[in-house]
Amino acid sequence: MNGYKLKRGFFMTLRRAVCSPRVALFLVFLFAPINSYSNKFDHALFILSKDTPDYKKIVNLVTSDWKKSKSYGYMILIDDQSAEIDKNLKTSDIIITLGTSAADKILAKKTAQPVINTLITQSAFKSLADKHYGNIPKALASGVNPILLDQPFERRLNLTRRLIKNMTDVGVMIGPSNANNQSFYTHSIEELNLKPKILLIDPDQNPIRQLDPVIKSSDVFIPVADSHLINVTTAKWILQLAYRHRVPVIGYSANYVAAGALASVYSSPQDVSKQTAELIDSLLTKNHKNQMHLPRYCTVKFNKTVAWHLNLEIPRDLEKNTGRCDL
Repeated sequence: MNGYKLKRGFFMTLRRAVCSPRVALFLVFLFAPINSYSNKFDHALFILSKDTPDYKKIVNLVTSDWKKSKSYGYMILIDDQSAEIDKNLKTSDIIITLGTSAADKILAKKTAQPVINTLITQSAFKSLADKHYGNIPKALASGVNPILLDQPFERRLNLTRRLIKNMTDVGVMIGPSNANNQSFYTHSIEELNLKPKILLIDPDQNPIRQLDPVIKSSDVFIPVADSHLINVTTAKWILQLAYRHRVPVIGYSANYVAAGALASVYSSPQDVSKQTAELIDSLLTKNHKNQMHLPRYCTVKFNKTVAWHLNLEIPRDLEKNTGRCDL
């Protein structure tokens, strides 16, 4: 009988673990194929979803060392320049996309060269992998390597614990893209002996009526990025209700902090470009395991006016190290 309970407990634990997006990612990493690409690298092709300063800044940061110590050439194109993209694909050794629409265009072509998708969320990459390859493992097997924008939820939780000492109730908003991961967020919070208040937002219902009771009864509120529509629709109401109820918000972008969140953990252009440059070197200099790459680096930003309004103090070590990710 004891043996039966032990086995049953093991399989229940395994079942809960496999439901975690962290474990799902690990399994994709574990069984991803190893590709050995040519060390020859003469030309890179950058495809941008839109022509913005931040996108071009990432390209400039990635290629800054190339201009000084390496002879790599590169071309920058916008994803609506179809004829130019097709022409340059033939002469490029590696393709780097910035943004979801650029990734969509390149994944549809199923190129033979290695591809790096940057500035893309996990849910967006899954959707594109399913659309063009059938599933994520098949996309990875073809030589696609996404660098995800989604900062690990644990980083935001760790930041929250350092900012808010006596909290017990943690409110979290997730959208349809993250609905299957609800148990993961619940478990992550409960592991810290805190009480989760998970809101699965319904885009067809009044956001204020859904958000207000959860924010009001929470010690902190953490929105999880979802589709652009969900993010834009809910952000202003989250910040207004949080201000009314004096509840700190931990966001996922610099804009969230500027708009009124207490703090955010996010991937800056510098963070993305540094990891992209490292991945390019890895792809072209040694055997490489294709996988989904979680953000290696992050940036932490604070709103001191909101901290003052909430009578909270930002720890000096965090304030000094806002460009590091030691959470």
